[in-house]
Amino acid sequence: MSFVISLLVVLHLLCWAISLGLWVAALRTKQPDRAMAHAAGGALVLGVIMMGLSMATGTDAHLWFTLKLVIALVVTAFSYVAINRREETPAIIWYGIPTAIAVNVVIAVFGIGR
Repeated sequence: MSFVISLLVVLHLLCWAISLGLWVAALRTKQPDRAMAHAAGGALVLGVIMMGLSMATGTDAHLWFTLKLVIALVVTAFSYVAINRREETPAIIWYGIPTAIAVNVVIAVFGIGR
């Protein structure tokens, strides 16, 4: 089971890296690629799967899982808004995407809340 969770963690972090990389690529023009939103959605789905597996195996960090879930939902929603609005995307949404990704990864990597 630990191998499966480790594999899901790697895929989850790769999805965040892809989403952040595509945001950086679109930074100057504010013309994000649809893959940015799809990568954020993929990270969200993988996070939910890992959350379920971790809770099934007895991890007792519900608050931090919930916090990471909310942050992932924010990134995914902001990404889809940025895709739809293009240049008219408000700054709070546009710059909220990389900020939320960074916060989510920092919480995960440093094990905040364990």
